[in-house]
Amino acid sequence: MVKRNDIWKFNDIEWKIHITSESLKKNLQEKFNLGNSGTIYYENGNFQEETSWDIIVPNKLIDKVKKYIKDNS
Repeated sequence: MVKRNDIWKFNDIEWKIHITSESLKKNLQEKFNLGNSGTIYYENGNFQEETSWDIIVPNKLIDKVKKYIKDNS
């Protein structure tokens, strides 16, 4: 689940959303064509296992992405 403080304004034209579900991340990237932009977090310095992600969302899509997350979490 994505919490309110996991969504923030990144710059004038983009937002970032912190996601801990790989399936939600993949669904958002595919549905909204977000690509692989953003930040990857790893557990305990082990670069084999991704544990969470910050994905970048353009201003024009943020409301649709928020609604999708709310409806699918």
